[in-house]
Amino acid sequence: MFNAGDLRLQEQNMPDVDILSINHVCLVVQNKEAADAFYSGVLGLKPHHKVKSWLVLNAASTLHLVAIPKADPKDASPHRTVQHFALQVADLQNLLRTLLAAGQQPFQMDNSMKEHALTDSGDPLTFGTGTVFIRDPDGNLIEFIEEGKGLFSIEMRPKL
Repeated sequence: MFNAGDLRLQEQNMPDVDILSINHVCLVVQNKEAADAFYSGVLGLKPHHKVKSWLVLNAASTLHLVAIPKADPKDASPHRTVQHFALQVADLQNLLRTLLAAGQQPFQMDNSMKEHALTDSGDPLTFGTGTVFIRDPDGNLIEFIEEGKGLFSIEMRPKL
């Protein structure tokens, strides 16, 4: 049974950690060249000026690609189909055009993991969570969100 007093006690004992942002995400890839072609060639990420295995996402965050040629992406995790990271973009429709022009296979997903293929740059982005997903050459799942759209619209924000 829920007890509001227990929740207040837990909140009072919460650690005082002020997380500012995600610094980096690390992915294991089999083929670094294929991963670089996808992340730099398709998504336009720039290599870090000092560390070749990092790609710059923005002024504060990087993507760290660790090449392990013998790694089998299918054995990485039993939850690989849902394990992902999300990148916020300025315009989902523009992202869709870019992905399709690069020969990628973007899709949308609902909360039950049902996928809906996106095949035209004019497709409405209203299925499921209203976000766009893609898999990299190793099968890593990436979600793209646009603030104010789909699951990230004003009416979907939590009420505090």
